[in-house]
Amino acid sequence: MQRRWMIWTVGLLALAAFALFPLRIALALSDLERIGFTARQVGGTIWYGRIGELHLRSQNLGTFEVGVDPAALLIGNLNMRFNRLESLEGPLQGRLVAGGSRGVVDVSGRIAVGAAFAPLPIAAVELSRVTVLFRRGQCQRAEGTLRPVLAAAIPGISFDANTAGTIQCDGERARVRMRSASGRETIEFYVGQSGRYRGWISVRTDQPGVGAGLFLLGFRPSPEGLTLTVDGQL
Repeated sequence: MQRRWMIWTVGLLALAAFALFPLRIALALSDLERIGFTARQVGGTIWYGRIGELHLRSQNLGTFEVGVDPAALLIGNLNMRFNRLESLEGPLQGRLVAGGSRGVVDVSGRIAVGAAFAPLPIAAVELSRVTVLFRRGQCQRAEGTLRPVLAAAIPGISFDANTAGTIQCDGERARVRMRSASGRETIEFYVGQSGRYRGWISVRTDQPGVGAGLFLLGFRPSPEGLTLTVDGQL
C-alpha cells in the first residue's frame, strides 16, 4: 500500500510539474530564436501564456496569448497556437511550428510588411488560412491565400480588394502569384526556409505618363511589361 501511494505521489508531482511548465523555458528549448523570432516578455505556462512584443527579426508582430501542445513538446518539437491581442492591425491567429518541420499552420489575419516591397506603398498582407511548412530545406506544404494592402494609391496601378493570390510549394521555396482584376498588374514572390525572399511586381500599361512615373520608382522594361524586383530577409 505504501509503495502504491509513493507511485501515485510521484506521478501527481510529475503531472503538476508538467502542467505548470513555464512557457519561457519551453520557448528557450525550441529553435524559434534560430528562425528569427524574439520576444520582449514571456509569461505563463505552456497551457496558457502570453508573449509581449513578439518580433520576427525587425518586424514587431504584436502581443499574443499562446498555448503549447505538450505532446509535441515531449518529442522535441514546438506546436504553439497563437492569437494576437489588441493590435491596430487587427486579429492574427494560427499555429507556429518548429522542430522537425518549421513554419506556420492555418494563419489568418493581417501582417505589416514594413519596407519589404519598397518603394511601392504596400503596407501589409492579409492572410486567409495560410499554411507554410519547411522540412530539411524543402517546402513541405503550402496553401492559403494572400492579399496586398496598399498604404496609398499608386497612379496607373489597380490593385484592389479582389487582388489575391494562392501560395504553393516550388522546390526549396514557397511561391505566391497575385494578379489584379484587370490582369495588367501581377505580384510574384518566393520565400525560403531562412526567410529570404525575392519578388517581382509587373505592370502592363500603354499610358506614357504612367510608364514614366513607374520608371522613376525603379521599374524597368521586361517581357511582363514594366517590372520592379525586390528582395530581402523577412
